[in-house]
Amino acid sequence: MPGPSGEVPFKRQKKEETLSESDEEPYIDDPSDTDYCESVLSGGKDGNFPASKWKYSDLKQINIFFDEKPEIYEDFMMEVKEDILKNYPHCSDFSKCVNTFTHLLKENVVFSYDLENIRELRKHMYKNKVDIEQEMIKDIQGDVQKSENAEKNFDLKDMLSRRWFPAVKKFAYQTLKLIKRSLYPIEEGAVTLRMDIEPSKQKQSEEIECAEVYEAVDEEFFQHFCSIFGQLFFLEPDAVKRKTLYFNGKTVNSTPDLAYSLHLEPFAGVTDIQDTILFVIEVKRKPVRMKTSVSVSLEEQVGPRVLGQVGLELFAETNFSVLKPNSLGIICMETKSMEQGFKY
Repeated sequence: MPGPSGEVPFKRQKKEETLSESDEEPYIDDPSDTDYCESVLSGGKDGNFPASKWKYSDLKQINIFFDEKPEIYEDFMMEVKEDILKNYPHCSDFSKCVNTFTHLLKENVVFSYDLENIRELRKHMYKNKVDIEQEMIKDIQGDVQKSENAEKNFDLKDMLSRRWFPAVKKFAYQTLKLIKRSLYPIEEGAVTLRMDIEPSKQKQSEEIECAEVYEAVDEEFFQHFCSIFGQLFFLEPDAVKRKTLYFNGKTVNSTPDLAYSLHLEPFAGVTDIQDTILFVIEVKRKPVRMKTSVSVSLEEQVGPRVLGQVGLELFAETNFSVLKPNSLGIICMETKSMEQGFKY
């Protein structure tokens, strides 16, 4: 279901200039950014601004651009590996281990569903939805069984081998929850009956309240789902730290949804405990607007605010990244992921 994008646009930064006025209506997409928002982005005024207020046009004003030319995923990851080994030459090379477990996933975890198609099934009668859901469950259970059989050939003295199959089961369970939430969204909301409105208006009120409850949990669920997906690759998110930048009197705050660190032994050349960010993730409940195409820009696919926020978050992490002066991140639009790099 989720998976790496085959296209990896880079961000490139030239030099810092001025911050522009964003003329779009104020919109906060990331709840984690609202607690310290004191004012909206506005030209010439001092203030404290969250990254979610930024648009791609604001990045362009300080000469930060997305490279629209796609890069082959394998080539991109090779560059990441080279950057890590350049900064930390004593770091272990986990290429063989990565290839082994990547092969296991490709061979045994093959179920795949289009979330938009699942949403379309909401219109079906309840029995039809149940039948379709059962077919999906059967597919997922089949992959779990294949993975369990594969585990029998593992050396369970190895820590990663012991962790792999439990991670597969956990991911399968979360996928089932996602399918159910997509098929039966109303059931996720709690409807409060109100005695002070007319019965004819009660149904409309219920629908609105259910939609609001579903919307409220949706992005949080996708964020958790993304975290569970990372466990298939033995990734555990670290505490997310807010970074603060200053642009022309404006205090800009950046807080990604998830952050992963590269945990190195002291002899590996780590002199600063903060200098361990491997990559960050920004999760959105919004789907990709349109399919990836050579003729469709990245901004059209994900939207100007997503690019503005992610670009700023990657810029904020450059001094704390193991890839510095570069940084690495992922945009996760529901269950579709796009790798992004910030490169000088």
